[in-house]
Amino acid sequence: MKIDGELLKKRKENLAKAIEYHGHLCLGQILGVHIAETGLKAIGTIDTKKIIVYVEIDRCLADAIQIITGTRLGRRSMKLVNYGKMAATFINTETGDAYRVWVSGKIKEIMGTESIEKYKDENHYEKLLEVPSEEIVSIQKVIVNIPKEEMPGKPLRTVFCVNCNEKIFDGKEIPGEKGPLCKACSDKPYYIVGENN
Repeated sequence: MKIDGELLKKRKENLAKAIEYHGHLCLGQILGVHIAETGLKAIGTIDTKKIIVYVEIDRCLADAIQIITGTRLGRRSMKLVNYGKMAATFINTETGDAYRVWVSGKIKEIMGTESIEKYKDENHYEKLLEVPSEEIVSIQKVIVNIPKEEMPGKPLRTVFCVNCNEKIFDGKEIPGEKGPLCKACSDKPYYIVGENN
């Protein structure tokens, strides 16, 4: 089954924007188009001021979803919870409706392969763009309790770490015996202080 011409035209426009931002065509861009389209339809809005999206991967798919939804990490309307999955949860902040959308195992039937990494032919990409989203992605209504400190807008609170004296935003500090600590000072940071070789 194929989709109607208007929807295909819109998908191609969205894909072109995603490719321009991301830098190249890849399977993640096409799947991101399907996920974004499905999520936005489910929450019933395209108003960027009413959307928060949690993406579950820091790869190509995230760029496509960001461009199509208009959400941004710096605006706090896109959140990364890196599960390494081709999935995202879309939230309408006005209604509270939330839906998780993910690439389902059904895609293997369409592609005729067990490994989507082997699926790199542009003709196959075009074919995937023409497939109805429900044949590629699955969707489930969910509940997401977003703490007020995680909402878009101005910071609700800022404090300084008593150890490194760096500013900590939005309740991310860890209580310490002598006062608030940043996560890096409270635990092991992802970096090591020192000079590069």
